[in-house]
Amino acid sequence: MDILHSRFPKFGKAIQGDSIMLVYKGKIIESHLIRAKISKEELMEAIREHGVGSVKEVDLAVLEVDGNISVLSENFQKKSTRHKKAHKVLSQQD
Repeated sequence: MDILHSRFPKFGKAIQGDSIMLVYKGKIIESHLIRAKISKEELMEAIREHGVGSVKEVDLAVLEVDGNISVLSENFQKKSTRHKKAHKVLSQQD
């Protein structure tokens, strides 16, 4: 897979996808929320988890290709990433 990605960069992009900008300079980009299938409530929860009080304080929020949401605030100086919550997998033992 790495060989394909290095020889054909567009192949890797097609498999992984692109990051999606959700907020820019305090304004939510509604069309990108729809494309990412994220509700405003989920976005606001992620912003609060980053320690930012409101959308107006967010300079940039991006949904990364791995599903994490990164938030930059305070004039693009403070960056934090909300990691997906891991789910426990319970296996059945016979």
